[in-house]
Order: sequence, then structure tokens, then C-alpha cells
Amino acid sequence: MAWSAGNSTGTLSSAHDGRIIETIFKYVTDQLRNFQGSSDENEDNLTDEFCKKLGINKPSEYPFFFQHQNIEKKKGGYSTDMAALGTKAINNGEMLTKFEAKRLSSHLPNNRRREYVVGEYSQGNQIKNSGGIERFKNETHGVDIQIAGMIGYVQTYTFDHWQKHVNSCIQDEISTPHDENLTWEELDKLQNQTNDGKVATYKSESSRLTKSRLMFRHFWVNLQ
Repeated sequence: MAWSAGNSTGTLSSAHDGRIIETIFKYVTDQLRNFQGSSDENEDNLTDEFCKKLGINKPSEYPFFFQHQNIEKKKGGYSTDMAALGTKAINNGEMLTKFEAKRLSSHLPNNRRREYVVGEYSQGNQIKNSGGIERFKNETHGVDIQIAGMIGYVQTYTFDHWQKHVNSCIQDEISTPHDENLTWEELDKLQNQTNDGKVATYKSESSRLTKSRLMFRHFWVNLQ
């Protein structure tokens, strides 16, 4: 599946390739390169600080803005960690894309080591809907978008280590899914895009509960 911004999100003459969402992703990548978060800080604090950084440094000509903790109105009690919305110049604040953020750290308790992918289960039952990718797949997040972002705060080990770990967790779901209503496949696995030592980016593609497709872009930052 090839993703195209189409006409629904408008165009921007100063944006790379004329795509606003691609400009958002490039801007997020650039700002992560200069992000100095702590190697032991929790993800809410990190995302709050990063969202502030995005707002402070955003060029005035970019017709979008960022919101921390964007409420998912159709799923009471849940919110995506960050969202990008259009300004009046293009769509009067309508949604462009959403981001979920997760720590990638060996210091997390065992029950959270798979959280980038899936939430917590016990004896076949979900006890915590906390999985980053899973929340988009089960449509707790992002029913109103076609492409989503995942931010990974790498606090221990390497990008390569965590890519292998995440893809191993996805393979486990392909083989024996915790939620039988969700379909996991090879396309869910993270594919390399770029890596400059500070920031690594990946892409993946997922089917959702309603069988519609969702494109993912993953942005990992080394905080060590």
C-alpha cells in the first residue's frame, strides 16, 4: 500500500514534495536531533517537553500546530500523546496526524517491556490497553487518520537492539495473537529508513479492527 497525502490535507509550497504530513514528519525528525531528554525520564514528561519544543521552534509559515494529550472523543478516557492539526489556513484545526510515544528501556518492569507493541494480558484477557501500535490497530486511537507516528525514547541499548525486540514482539503476535480480533502480519514489522546515530526512522503498515489500513512512521531518538 502506497500512502499519498492526496488533497485532503492541502499542500504547502515550502514543504518538501508539497506534502504537509511529510513536512510534519521531517520537522519532528529535525527537532528530535536537538532534543536533550533524560535517559530515565518518563514518557509523559518527555513528550510534554518535546511538544513545547515543537511549538516554540515551528516556522511561522507552517500551517499546522501540535497538541499534547489529544483526547479521543469516541473512546472516553483515552488520548493520543500528541497530535498535529491544521491551522485556519488549510482546514480550521482538523486532524492531520497523531503520535503515540513509548520508552525503549531495559529499566522498565517486565510487564511493560512489550508496551511499544501490545498492552498487558493475563490468561488471554487484556488487563491494560497500553500497547502503542495495538491501540491504533484496535482503533482506540486514530480512527480519523490514515497515517500515524510513533515516537520511541531510546534510553538503554541501541536502535538495532530495539528494532529486533519490537519486531520479535510483532512476530509473536503474528504467531499467537493476544487479541483474536486483530490481524498481525509481516507488514507490521518496522523497516529501516534512516539512522544518523541520534535519530532513527522506520516505517510499517497495519490493518485495523475495521480492516482499513494505517501507515506508520516511527521516530526513535537516542537519549543516552
